[in-house]
Formats: sequence, structure tokens, C-alpha cells
Amino acid sequence: MTKIKSEKIGLALGSGGARGLAHIGVLKALEEKNIKVDYISGCSMGALIGGAYAMGMPVAEIERIALQTDWKLMAKILSPTLSTSSFLKDKYLLEFLETYFKGKTFNSLHIPFSSIATDIETGEMVVIEKGYLAPAIRASISIPMIFSPVKFGQSTLVDGGLVNPTPVNIVNEHNVDKIIAVNLMNLGPIKPKITKDVNTQKDLSNSSFKEKLKCFVHLSDNSSNDKKLANSDVNLHYGKILNQMLIIVQAQMAKLTMEIVKPDILIEPHTRAYNFFDFQKGRELIDIGYQTAKAKFNEYNLEVHKNRNLGMLGKDKDKNGK
Repeated sequence: MTKIKSEKIGLALGSGGARGLAHIGVLKALEEKNIKVDYISGCSMGALIGGAYAMGMPVAEIERIALQTDWKLMAKILSPTLSTSSFLKDKYLLEFLETYFKGKTFNSLHIPFSSIATDIETGEMVVIEKGYLAPAIRASISIPMIFSPVKFGQSTLVDGGLVNPTPVNIVNEHNVDKIIAVNLMNLGPIKPKITKDVNTQKDLSNSSFKEKLKCFVHLSDNSSNDKKLANSDVNLHYGKILNQMLIIVQAQMAKLTMEIVKPDILIEPHTRAYNFFDFQKGRELIDIGYQTAKAKFNEYNLEVHKNRNLGMLGKDKDKNGK
């Protein structure tokens, strides 16, 4: 890949659960433009994908893993547990990470990289840039109450999305000239249109008990089969509430951090219709990330001039957006 001497490019990859698979598409678009990344900071899924890329794993291999992983088998990792610190069983999660990171340390990376986590006891952000890669990423993806916290030195760490979902400010501290940020924390998800069943509007106040019972059975049958009714506002189940809670908290935090330090290019893939656990929709999410990044790079005229060995960002501005 061509080295850009005139400008150092930093990449901030945000959190977002399954939405984070869109990062793979962004990396594909970057490589098409022949842009060399000089520093990466990732949070949660951004740490997982950013860490793999930083250690030299080809984008095609990252994509292959994402698309060929048996998510039904992975569900065993996410089966219910009686642990007092987490809702899901995760004792195999570090082993899963080690399968791909294989004892790699930060010192062995091809691209300088940091993983963002949160100290659950102090509420402070922890930027991990030393030691073994797998536990650092394990800490960054540890959604509270879903996965158990990670003991890292003297700290007890959980998901970095609680304090810095899109770590633009961390990238800005590492002597880069231009920052590309991928923010996945758009508020949503988009609600499907609900078609009301005429029977739900029927006045049964003067009906016989038999008629009321018949109507109740009819509605019960529909509620178990009708996806629209299952997605209605009156039937928000635990997973849906948790998903929306995570998105709201992290969307607000991402907005605050990027008001302090504005990226030169902000990529926000349209992932609102996807929740934190839609890993089986990886192909769609990767394509969304690719198409969004490609359009944004064209808009900003981001390219490498091979003959002059220069990089260019068409819309120049400082880190404060001026």
C-alpha cells in the first residue's frame, strides 16, 4: 500500500455491536483508495475489527471470518447464566478471541492501535495500548450485565462505549494530520409501520363471555405469528429495551465527544434498522459500510496521488471543524 508522506491518517472505529461489521466495508473502501492508515483507535466492535486490521489481518480475511462464523454455534457462548456479574455465559469468549489474535501484543502490531474501555469502579475511560491484544479487546466489548467485567491490572473494565463510543479525541492525540471517524450510534431503530387489526378496535363491552373469549383467542394467535404486532410499542421485550438503551446512551456520548474534537471525515453508515445482535446480517452491514464510505471519500476527494506520493483531503479544516 502506498505510503502517504505528507499526511498521517488516523482512524476512529466506533462501538455498535453487530452494527460494527460495517467497519469491514469502510476498510474495504479505504483500501480501494490505496490509503495507508497510520493509527487506529477502536471501541467495542471497533476495537475488535480495528485490532485485527492493526495486526495485519487482510480485510478479506476479516470479512470471511465475519460471514462464515456459525452464529448459532456462537449462541452457546451467549447462553443464559446465573452469574452475579453478567446475564450471558462468556467463559469461552476470550478463547474465541485468542483463536484469531494468538498471543499477539501491542508491540507486534503493524499499525499503532489502542482499545477503549471503561473502569466500572471509577467511571473513567481507560486507553489500552500495552500488553496482550485479546484481553484488551475482550475488555472493550464487555457490555455491562451482558458480559462479565475484565480484570486488567488494578482496574475492572467494561465496554468503552459507556464513555467514548467513537474515540476521535484519542486518535487526535497521536500526531495525525487527518482523522477519519466511523460513528455507528445513530438513534433508532426505525420502527416498522403497524397495521392495526380491525378486531383490536372492536368494542366488546356488550358482547357475551363466549364472544369475548373467541376474540381473545383470535388475538392471541395473531400475536404469536404476526411480526408487526410483536414489534409494536406495547410489546417491548427485554432484548429490545436493552438494545435501545445501549444505543441511546452511546449515541449521546458519541455526539458529545465529537463536538469537542471534530473528525475531518465523518462516516455514519445507515444502520438504524439493525440492533446490537444482528450478526447474521453481516453481509448487509458490510455492504452498507462500504457504500457509505465510498460515497463519503468521493465527496471529500480522498485519494492518493501515486506519482507525487501525496495524500489529499478535499475539504480541509482543523480539528475544531473550522
